[in-house]
Amino acid sequence: MEVQVRHRDDIGHEHLVPARALRGLPVEEWPVLHEQRAYKGRKSKVRQWWSSTTKKDISCRSAEHACAAMFLDRDPRIAYLAAPCLQIEWRDGPGSGVVHPAFMARTVDGQRLLYLYSPAGAEPDAHEVTAAQKAATAAGWQVDVARAPGGQLRRNVYIVSQFRHDEFADGRARSLLLEAFARPLPVGETADAVDLPPDHGRARSWHLLWTGELTTHWEQPLTPDSLVWAAGVAA
Repeated sequence: MEVQVRHRDDIGHEHLVPARALRGLPVEEWPVLHEQRAYKGRKSKVRQWWSSTTKKDISCRSAEHACAAMFLDRDPRIAYLAAPCLQIEWRDGPGSGVVHPAFMARTVDGQRLLYLYSPAGAEPDAHEVTAAQKAATAAGWQVDVARAPGGQLRRNVYIVSQFRHDEFADGRARSLLLEAFARPLPVGETADAVDLPPDHGRARSWHLLWTGELTTHWEQPLTPDSLVWAAGVAA
């Protein structure tokens, strides 16, 4: 199988290059190759996900795609998450095709990741996986599949995701809340008792649940009566 990678430069020109030419380059920060746009007859709605890692919007092709972005955005290993800035074009004998990654990312230790998409739990096409792996090997990336867990976990993470924005990050509140939740306690009552302005305790608690500094029983419904505790503390 032969593969090449198409990308766009800062002034909008497209380039088709061997994958090895991209080794070591910050591709995750490059311009998006194809913007997601609404059009008549489109089966899914374009969704915007504001990434807490990059402080930028990511255009997603569906609600399920946006949920996958949500879980990656919360992953402590991910330092930079972006919409795909490239596509992989492959040819294998008489066959050919194009791979459209779901996301490009960079981990906290500098590893670049190309994420394929797995809507509704389906596995990516075998040719897509092979082409992505071949390009990634040449470029020095890793390949993974972006998945969106369902059920109560998804509902709970969606709730705390509403408090992922910087306005809810507060150093003093963080210290007070981590001390308050040194053992499992009901989140609403405990947050309200902390020396913070009205309603600030709960909002900052949800933010710390988003960042993972506080945790809870994620498979149970998240309510003001839910037990919450500082990560690393035995429940």
